Amino acid sequence: MNIITQVSRLAGILILAATVIGCGAPPPMPTKVAAPPAPTGTATANFVPAQADMGRGQQVFLDKQCVTCHNSHGEGGIGPKLAQTSLTFDQFLHKVRTAIPPKPAFNETELPTQDAYNIYGWLTSLKSSEVVAAAPTPALPSGQILGMKVWTEGQCDSCHGAFAQGSPNGPTLAGVSFPFEMERAKMRQTAATIPEHTPEQMDDSLFQRLYNWLQAGADPEGGC
Repeated sequence: MNIITQVSRLAGILILAATVIGCGAPPPMPTKVAAPPAPTGTATANFVPAQADMGRGQQVFLDKQCVTCHNSHGEGGIGPKLAQTSLTFDQFLHKVRTAIPPKPAFNETELPTQDAYNIYGWLTSLKSSEVVAAAPTPALPSGQILGMKVWTEGQCDSCHGAFAQGSPNGPTLAGVSFPFEMERAKMRQTAATIPEHTPEQMDDSLFQRLYNWLQAGADPEGGC
């Protein structure tokens, strides 16, 4: 065998070895894709409002049935007063987007941010003379007050739902069966973090009346 033949065979062996080794090599690493930016956490971070359209704000307030609980000029009824609200627009929009059922929570499709801003602009623009007196409450026995009024003014609905039906933030209280003393103790335990649970804002006498209303089923038109 001549030298040229030996060299040719050796070259062939080396090429074959390289091919086998290459087949067993790990695949190339995939190209990394940058993660999307984290949300800002601010409801209006990317919202640049046009000037509030007061007329449209009032119309949308009617169209979305806000009047059912807040009355025609936001003066309050079953729901709290909204006219001349002191909330910032961020706070107002947060409540609109995260309301606890049965109160409606409107998403961007159902209520665009601009329309929410129109409503907010209209509510904050109302003069005292334009805010009509709240609708008369149902006739109640002497000395009683509307349970729903105490419920909403104490912001109990923000955790326990508009009709005390419960939510992820608070248990059901309509039809409560635990003794008054137990419910009062549970309420006072959270007074450090929930100001509405302090004796200054909910004294024992008022809480007893609210407890009786809840125990009876939390009738929206019932007294306590």
